[in-house]
Amino acid sequence: MRCKPSWATSSTRFNVNPNNGLRLRRPLTARAVARSARTMAEFGLNLRDWFHELKRLSSRAQLAAAVKVRPPALAGKVATGEIADAYLAAQVEFLCRRAGLRPPHWTRDRCYVLDEPWFSVPGRRSRAHLLLETPDEFRNRNVFTTPEVSIAIRRGRPRVSRSVQLAKARLRQQRYRQRLARADGANSAPAK
Repeated sequence: MRCKPSWATSSTRFNVNPNNGLRLRRPLTARAVARSARTMAEFGLNLRDWFHELKRLSSRAQLAAAVKVRPPALAGKVATGEIADAYLAAQVEFLCRRAGLRPPHWTRDRCYVLDEPWFSVPGRRSRAHLLLETPDEFRNRNVFTTPEVSIAIRRGRPRVSRSVQLAKARLRQQRYRQRLARADGANSAPAK
């Protein structure tokens, strides 16, 4: 029995940069986005990395697994952490609704609603635009912005790796050859 390496079961994925050989960590869950953020800048980077990982998802079950656990609160730990908490909850709810999933229960908590409205872009004209264009999931939390990502989970079978595809094709080819051999055997049998 082969054991998975510890990093394979974690909530982050490691990529090796071919230019400098550094290992890059990308969060795979909403919890990992908040857990590894020590500043708002890190939160923003983690969020964008998570968005890249979400685009790889090929089923609703994978999205549900990525958002089901409540992330640790950033309010009180990071300057303007309450904005980050509200934004992450709104983004999770937005993604779930677009994918036809029920948002996780933790997104309904009142701690994810800001007391004062927050606008992602300064200026009166931009604010007027955001007041009209902000999706309800963000507006309900007093976060006025446009969502950065909207994943499209495709219908049909979930994606599989190339090695699984090749193994399935090999089995299909074997069954086809066996069927041909049986058909040739039945055709070449002597007539009585």
